[in-house]
Amino acid sequence: MRELATVVLGGPGDLVVGLTTAVTVCVALMIGLGLLGRASRAMLLWTFALLLALLGSYGLLASAAMGTDVLLHPVGVGIIFGMPIVIWSGLRAAQDKRSYAWIGFTQSIASVLVLTLTTDLEVGFTVFRWLFLASAVGAALGAFEVLRGAFDGSRFGIPLVVASVVLLLLGTVGVVGSAAGSSDETDVLFIRGVVIVTTVYVICVTVSLLFLANRRIGARDVIEAADAFLPEAVMRAVVREKLLRARRRGEQSWSFIDIRLDDARDLREATGDAAFGSMVRRFEDIIAATVPAEADLGRAAPGHVQVFASQSAAGVREFVRAVLNQVSATDDRAPTSLHISASAGIAAVDSATDSFESLAAAAGTVADEAQQQGGDRWRWAGAPAPIA
Repeated sequence: MRELATVVLGGPGDLVVGLTTAVTVCVALMIGLGLLGRASRAMLLWTFALLLALLGSYGLLASAAMGTDVLLHPVGVGIIFGMPIVIWSGLRAAQDKRSYAWIGFTQSIASVLVLTLTTDLEVGFTVFRWLFLASAVGAALGAFEVLRGAFDGSRFGIPLVVASVVLLLLGTVGVVGSAAGSSDETDVLFIRGVVIVTTVYVICVTVSLLFLANRRIGARDVIEAADAFLPEAVMRAVVREKLLRARRRGEQSWSFIDIRLDDARDLREATGDAAFGSMVRRFEDIIAATVPAEADLGRAAPGHVQVFASQSAAGVREFVRAVLNQVSATDDRAPTSLHISASAGIAAVDSATDSFESLAAAAGTVADEAQQQGGDRWRWAGAPAPIA
């Protein structure tokens, strides 16, 4: 292992210099265009991830400068191994999921310790390959996160996905090659590959994350992602347009309904993201199947739906009551045994004076009141007492 470190870090030192230069530029871009321009918890985690790579690359550079001092070699490599998991954590944080960022930092520390203890042993290079594969699995998790959820369908995630796949392939080839038997030449070739692929991965990750974080949703994105529920911005535009037409025609038979799951935050924390997602899908399916097709449905947040409908008061009461009864009904296929219920607030529309904002505020206020009174009920804005 000592001879290999001398050859790799003393001979092809340009690879290490290239990695250090690329990471330094990427950190500057992430801080300048990302963290300072669009600060968020996700951006902070991504910056920390690239700082791990920067610290690791300078560790490699110091190792190369000191020649045969192999003890500095695993320090740099081990620190970099935790970077992909921290990037994955940031992708989860960007979607309001639990990040688990501590796993990446723990992986960096553990990798440094393991490599320090094994670098002079005969199994040192085998351990190195397995640790690199573990890091590549973290990169694959990040790619998987980009291919679903809020980033699903975005072309900006392609560089990150491709680089993650290459990283995973190299890690797999390294472990398989080690099991089949390796030589000094293949070991040196593998380390060169690790340095090159890591450089490419850092560049691709920076490009993807900056675009994903600063991406503005366009009309085509909205149309392609449309389902039964409109995004809030589109819902606002639709309601405004219909209010203008209703005002010109003098129509007053419109209602704005705010329907939301009771204790949504507590349900999410108690059951986890997957189970809560199933609850939200069932909740939305019930609304889509119950509310008249001519009504407009908007998704304000997971478990929070807004409805704009041209219905009589009796018609509105009928479908709101039906929705709440179905949500609270026992479901054998439910992902949890916890009781699930919903509450609603209804605001009658005065087309001459109302706006989307005033209607959303009025319906939201009485929906809040319904939840504070125990939930599983609805109220009409302006009613002096709760209506059961």
